[in-house]
Amino acid sequence: MARTITASDRDKLDDHGIERSTDDSPGAIDRYRDKWPWFDHVMRMNERYTEQGGNNFAAGITYFSVLSIFPLIMLGFATVAMVVAGNQELIDKITETVTDSAGGELGDTLNDIIMQAIDQRGSVFGIGLVLALWTGLGWMGNLRIGVSNMWKTPGQADNFIKGKISDLIGLIGLLLALVVAFAVTAFGGGGFTSSVLETIGLGDIPGIRILTWLVALVVALIANWIVFFWLMLYLPRTRVPRPAAARAAVIGALAFEVIKQIATIVFSNALSNPAGAAFGPVIGVMVVLYLVWRVTLYLAAWTATTPEALAAMIPEAPPAAVIRVRQEVRPGARNISTAGLVGLGTAVGATAVGLLGRAFRRK
Repeated sequence: MARTITASDRDKLDDHGIERSTDDSPGAIDRYRDKWPWFDHVMRMNERYTEQGGNNFAAGITYFSVLSIFPLIMLGFATVAMVVAGNQELIDKITETVTDSAGGELGDTLNDIIMQAIDQRGSVFGIGLVLALWTGLGWMGNLRIGVSNMWKTPGQADNFIKGKISDLIGLIGLLLALVVAFAVTAFGGGGFTSSVLETIGLGDIPGIRILTWLVALVVALIANWIVFFWLMLYLPRTRVPRPAAARAAVIGALAFEVIKQIATIVFSNALSNPAGAAFGPVIGVMVVLYLVWRVTLYLAAWTATTPEALAAMIPEAPPAAVIRVRQEVRPGARNISTAGLVGLGTAVGATAVGLLGRAFRRK
């Protein structure tokens, strides 16, 4: 029999001289990941964020955030009403200001609403408090679930009561941190700073506004860093390496400040026209919160994929092995066995018939 020898395709030979049907050499992305550790970390972060559903969590957290705003506004109005209720002089100043600003029937209507809010401050405060607790705890709970998922850990607390108390403490801390962070940016870059400088007689100093803006920017970045460092440590229901959280907070502080600066410009322009004043604030708040929570979840994924975090993470247990006992029966053996049984049955039947026939003949 003749032998046929096929020559190897040199274009498909690998570095070891083995012919392969497909090219298994690493692509450009894999080569860059091997070359640059920081790029490999970024890719691990993106893979973790995507596979754990980061976008879906960001959208859900944004919904609960916006839902929590209205009860908080009710609480704010009720608190102001309680402070104002005992000061008739302050009430008169507020009503006069509203009348001068709005004027006519609109001013009277607004003053009636203000007086009703002051009179019903107790009920408004009670309803607002209950709704704020309900929606706020849902907001914090979903935020912690989303961040914990970036760590591949359960987002629910082991103890329900302790979990809700922890979420309440986290909610209060988060609200205070966000208020301080946004207030520093607003006061540092708005007309408030100019008014203060003019009041204390420093408004005419050359470069004072730029210097003030830079100082406010540094203070805002420090406040942002504290906010994100706390978020990275507190939100996941697992132990987080502090150095990794500190590095992630630096990135978060810069990204958060960019979002705040853009939001300040957008809100100031949106409120300058009637259409923007009607719909701009709600849409703007939703967009800003969505970006903030996306940054938070990305940073959680970044922190969870640092070398120290991966080294400390307990690997997932493989699925339980299922042992199935399979009996192998050869077809040939089965046929022979069946034929033998049939033949044996035939022989036994013939023998029985013969014996019965002999017995009848003897009779």
